[in-house]
Amino acid sequence: MSHSDTPANHAAPTPHPLANELAVRLAAVSNPRVLVLGIGRGRSLPVLVAAGGRVDAIEDDPERARAALARHAGSGPVRVARARYAGPYPFVGPYAGALSTHALLHGVPAEVAAALASVRDRLAAGAPFFFTLGSKRDPRFGAGRSAGPDTFSSDAGSEAGVAHCYFDEPGVRALLTGLTLEALEERDAATSAGTWAHEPHESATIVHWFVRTHRDERPTRP
Repeated sequence: MSHSDTPANHAAPTPHPLANELAVRLAAVSNPRVLVLGIGRGRSLPVLVAAGGRVDAIEDDPERARAALARHAGSGPVRVARARYAGPYPFVGPYAGALSTHALLHGVPAEVAAALASVRDRLAAGAPFFFTLGSKRDPRFGAGRSAGPDTFSSDAGSEAGVAHCYFDEPGVRALLTGLTLEALEERDAATSAGTWAHEPHESATIVHWFVRTHRDERPTRP
């Protein structure tokens, strides 16, 4: 397996495309605070920090959380905490932006919805939230073992036994309570899926939704 985080780049970690887009938006904000769900190997953090951001990262996997805590120990611009993506979080907002490039691919739809709501409630009004979701056009949809509604885990491969949930376009839109949709794009993940989770031959067939939203100007709660 490559030491890079994308199959297209074997020399250095390449930020996820949505991280690059979010960094452009954050560059226009003074000292932005950013919430990241799922730190992975941290490939998208440098571009967010370079945009002037201070990053709070949530990771629910114990091993990845421990590794990230060790990497970012101290008083730098990145804080890491282990917590469930659906919350509660040890960090509070308001945040100028949020990103999730892989965390919301896992679990069942109700857990994804809860995670989206937890992030939304910590965003400043109008703040962007960019994330990926699994698409029902992914050939893994319906394969392997059922783990819940529209959720399946493969019996083989680098993520054997890991539950992934999948959405069609109406299913994505139904998740966006309190969020304004800016763009919805269905893309193959050949150059965006991290190799810490996938071999190149696996990522070549993966299909993700790239979802670009921002928090509604009006609060969703009284």
